[in-house]
Amino acid sequence: MRRKLGWVLTTVVALLFASNAAAGPDPQLKTIHLKVSVFNDALVPPSVLREAEARTRSVFEEAGVSLTWLDCGTPGDWHTDLGCRDVLFPTHLSVRLVTGQNTGRADIFGQSFLNEEGRGSYAYVYLTPLSRAKALELVREGDLLGYVIVHELGHLLLGKNSHSAEGLMRAKWDLSELREAARGNLSFSRSEAASMRARYRSAATPGGGEVSAELRPNGK
Repeated sequence: MRRKLGWVLTTVVALLFASNAAAGPDPQLKTIHLKVSVFNDALVPPSVLREAEARTRSVFEEAGVSLTWLDCGTPGDWHTDLGCRDVLFPTHLSVRLVTGQNTGRADIFGQSFLNEEGRGSYAYVYLTPLSRAKALELVREGDLLGYVIVHELGHLLLGKNSHSAEGLMRAKWDLSELREAARGNLSFSRSEAASMRARYRSAATPGGGEVSAELRPNGK
């Protein structure tokens, strides 16, 4: 049964300048399959979006998550035949790329939305502050966008209180994280990857509380 969720804001990623402990691939990964609808309201150029997709796919693959990326189009050219609005936690999540943001802070580049139970299917990424970030002096725009998308999807998959002391899920990326991002080495820790997969399986199992929700353009 489909039902609306009451959203509460979970914190995001502010790309400032600290340290990362990247985890190597886990040889015993049991892959889960995640579908992500990407709505390009901000008209991100195709070349940048392709780089972001490749980076997102790579990070999740290392964490044992097989990603299906749905390019849902741009305003006036939505791809309605892809099932982009068939969002269902935890198997099908949504990312909307927009320009402005209403957080009141210029250093916040994304937001994920969770209900009181810590579940949610929707995230926003803000391209205006991201395009002005000092981080772009070190990291390619497409890679940076990809890492922000991964961070926000990580919140949705991990639930409440999912910021870490270091690495990809750190609230504020410092110089060490950005250097790892520039090398393509910023990743989920092994414990984060294991937690994502376990939580996914628990929610996706019959009787595990799979949750659906309507897409809300303003994320509220």
